[in-house]
Amino acid sequence: MNGLKLFMAGHRNTKYFRYAVMTCAEPVPSGGDLRGAIQELSRRISKWAHKAQKKYGIKTLFRGIEFTRRTATERGMADRYEPDTILYHVHANVIYWPTRNIDKQWPEFLTYTHGFMDAEWKDNGKVEKVEEIVKYCSKPTDTLAASDDELVWLYEATRRLKICQPLGDFKAWLKELEKLGEKVVRVHVGHGDGRLRRVLKRGRKPPELVDEWLEKKKAEQEASDVVTNAVTEKDAARADIAPKIPRETPPSNIVLGLTLPQWRHTPWAEPLIMVQRYDPSRPFGEGSADIEAWKARARQDWDDNFGPEPEEALRVAKMALDAATSSDDIREAAEAAPYIVHTCRPTVPTGGNAEEEVPPEELDDNLREVVSLFEGGTVVRLAPRPTEEDDEIPFEAPAVVAWREKLRAQIDASAVVLLARRAA
Repeated sequence: MNGLKLFMAGHRNTKYFRYAVMTCAEPVPSGGDLRGAIQELSRRISKWAHKAQKKYGIKTLFRGIEFTRRTATERGMADRYEPDTILYHVHANVIYWPTRNIDKQWPEFLTYTHGFMDAEWKDNGKVEKVEEIVKYCSKPTDTLAASDDELVWLYEATRRLKICQPLGDFKAWLKELEKLGEKVVRVHVGHGDGRLRRVLKRGRKPPELVDEWLEKKKAEQEASDVVTNAVTEKDAARADIAPKIPRETPPSNIVLGLTLPQWRHTPWAEPLIMVQRYDPSRPFGEGSADIEAWKARARQDWDDNFGPEPEEALRVAKMALDAATSSDDIREAAEAAPYIVHTCRPTVPTGGNAEEEVPPEELDDNLREVVSLFEGGTVVRLAPRPTEEDDEIPFEAPAVVAWREKLRAQIDASAVVLLARRAA
């Protein structure tokens, strides 16, 4: 699909490419000769392509086989088969290119094609979307509906068959890519966008440019110099062995993408940038701009969610990486880091009159449906907040603040002692 897209993007006559569907005359019952039907349709299309080019100047570029799965009843053929008989109907998606204006010959061409195929066929107009042409040979729902024996039969019937077959100019274009050791891939160009490009396969070197004039002079010089050298059998054997080409070092710092926030390196969830073959000594490629944007967005989200200062988070993360303290100390250090949990109220309601349970009959249908998702869950109505809370919003009790300050001081002291031990 990528190759066809890039081939069409670089072809000056892409707007004339057309798409047709050619079918077999009869469906194939499950367990029948599906392989023969596919081969017969492929050969018929190949013959049609040869004659269409010779007679009308039409080049065929691609053929893709598909088959649909329906019962005899669903196909309206219950008079010929048992109603529950599974029938497979084989058809092919074909891309063809009229290389000249055949407006006057168009009706003749349609009649000729219909007679040659001896079955239903349909011209679907210009190629608009490659994904509608190059796709699965069987729909996933049909495959899932098939029985075990039916799947084995499908495997044997399609084994080693060319389901997607490039033809004509497209086939020659792909052969040129293979000769040059290239392939078509979608390359990341930043901001989540991608672009199809021809790239060298791993371990392959680009072909060297050949100067025909120099090669001709070199051949003439070699022909004029008649030099006989005594070559031993051992040397001759070595001369037949081509020198090994050292493999190129694969590129480093390839940005793969950005993950969702996760708890991996710190007690706080944060997104991770995935980099393949990370090497801090080498620069990043085209994705470096995205990395800076991702880092800025992550810091903004960190601050918007009331995260601690990055220095405090890095200190706790360093404790975890060094494994100098227990997991309980690390967790307590994270809890002691100054940050605010955003809630709808500044304090937690306490007391018997702080809240009251709402009877189910007072809930509307939408809320009742949500509550039903939580087994044993109830809905409570919070009491109005006292007016004195508007004067001061104590997020933490003084005793809690003092305990956290004391714990932070103990952790700092432990870190100083650990650094002194390492220095010694």
